Parts: sequence; structure tokens; C-alpha cells
Amino acid sequence: MRVYSMVRPKKLEEMPTAMERAEKLGYDGSTLLELTVPPTLSAVAGAMATENLSLLTGVFVVFPRSPMATAYDAWSIQSMSKGRFQLGIGTQIKAHLTRRFGMEHLPPVKRMRDYIQALHAIWDCWQDGTRLNYQGEYYKFDLMIPYYNPGPLDVKRPPIYLAAINKLMCQLCGELADGHLPGDPITDKWFEEVMIPNLEIGAKKAGRTLADLDLGSYGFIGCANSEEGLERVRKGLKQRVALYASTPEYEKMLDLHGWDVNLSDFISMAREQKWEEMGSLVSDEMLKAYAVVATPEELPAALKKRFGGRVDRLQIDESWFDGLSDDDISDLVGKLKQI
Repeated sequence: MRVYSMVRPKKLEEMPTAMERAEKLGYDGSTLLELTVPPTLSAVAGAMATENLSLLTGVFVVFPRSPMATAYDAWSIQSMSKGRFQLGIGTQIKAHLTRRFGMEHLPPVKRMRDYIQALHAIWDCWQDGTRLNYQGEYYKFDLMIPYYNPGPLDVKRPPIYLAAINKLMCQLCGELADGHLPGDPITDKWFEEVMIPNLEIGAKKAGRTLADLDLGSYGFIGCANSEEGLERVRKGLKQRVALYASTPEYEKMLDLHGWDVNLSDFISMAREQKWEEMGSLVSDEMLKAYAVVATPEELPAALKKRFGGRVDRLQIDESWFDGLSDDDISDLVGKLKQI
């Protein structure tokens, strides 16, 4: 099993140290978030500071950026990192697109299909010398002169990982992407009954199978070396689950499980900004569906039970680790690789 760390410093200048640490602790790769630093910039910092670490943007919000701009970024980082870059892309929800990025909201699945196909058309031009003439529904590109053509890569072109939770985006991921980014607040039941069947539908459409798709772990992973620490992790994760559950995008997941709470319960508390209190709506049963929380000694077996033989990489967010030293984490990463 490959093990990735989630890197989340708030400033770009902190990224090289964070990446060096991840490589030193034995992680196979780092997932670079779109928070306060564009993850492509984080990947540049990581490429300069490390030698073997894979660099996965998870996720790069693409709709505020032209496919041409993204194509240039990914091409340059892949060359600089000597083939270690993985372009993880996603759509973002309507509120953030329109109110934070100031962009028009368009049908996300159709637009994402167009976006990925445009990327491949641009990269075909650069790598193989084909004429650029992409005419999609939302994106059109037909101008590429030698002065602006970076030319072919000496390594493989950047693989595309797609963030997909609901069935149609999962189908698109299975059809067009190289890897799947399932996101954090995903339950085992949702993965088995919604994600996997639709990833398979998409893969079959493209003449592929799930074996052709790099699958990542879903949900949260928490760890602590004391009962008090485990309780702190559980409390924090309940609040995080509640935050996600307050958004309409996750209503279907709540409905699938038939829990005693529903979207309106979470929305009411969110409107009152009762962020910590919202965690009380998440029962122990709900948390178990969304997360694996255990001591360092118990965690490898617990993760093997949930993910062994089902995914290709584990996503570790050390925000949910309590009381573990770097030596503890390095030892744990080594054990997780053996799953």
C-alpha cells in the first residue's frame, strides 16, 4: 500500500520544510491542498525540496483556471520533478465558485469532461506534434505557435486524478481519469454502493477496469497513543463530519444510511454558527462509518480490514494524530506500507 501525507501549511515558504519532513518520514507522496496556497505552487516547492516524493494536488480547483494555464503548470512541474507530479483536479461547490472565485457556475460533469479532453488535446500537441484544434462545448483551442510550445517531456505526461463523490462524476472518473480522489467525508457504505459501481461503469465505457484506476482511501484516519488522545480525536472528527454534513452535497449520503439526523438538523446549527455543538449530532455509529480511529498498535490492522485489497493508497492527515512523535509516525508509515 502506498501512503500519502496531507500537507497543509498556510504559507508557501513553509512548504519545502513540510515536504522534506514527509519524505524523511517515509511517505510515498504528499497530497497538496487548495487552501491558502495554490497546490501547483506547493508542488513546485516540493519538487525542489525532495527527490522521491510523489506530488499530488488534492485538489486543484480547475474551473477558475483555463485548461491552457493548467496544462502549462502541470507540464512544467512534471518536467521539473522528473515525473513525480500527479494532477488532482476538482470542481468545487457552487457557492465557492461564484462567491469566492467570482466564476460562473456551469454544469460540472459536462464541463469537467470538456476540461480533461482539452488538457489531453493540448498535451498531444506538445508531446506528439499534432495540430491543436480542440473544439469543445465550453473550451476551444486552436492556436499554438512554436514560441509558446514547451515541446515534449522526457518523462510520462502528468496523470490526471479526479475528485469524484457522486455517481455521474464517478462515472466520468472511471472513464477519463488515471486516479480517483474520493474526498474526506465518505463512508464505507457510500464507497461500496455508489462510488465503486459507477467507477466501474465509467471504466467499462472506456474499455478499462478498476485495475486501470489508482484508487485512494476515503474517510478520515485518526490515531493517538492514549485513551484521552483518542477521545480528543473522536471529538474533533465529529465536528468535522458535522461541518460537511451541513452542506447539501452530502444529503444523499445521510439518506443512504437512514440515520436519525438529516440535513436540516445540521443546517440549523450551522446558520447559528454552532460549529462545536454540531459535533453532538454525530453519533459514535456515524463516526465509525466515516472514520477509522485507533492507537498506533491497532491502526494497521484496522486499516487493512477497511482498505486492504480495495484501494491503492492511504491518505494520512496528521491533523487527526494526537501525541505521536515523528519517530512514531515514521514507524507507523512503514507498517502501513505493508498492508
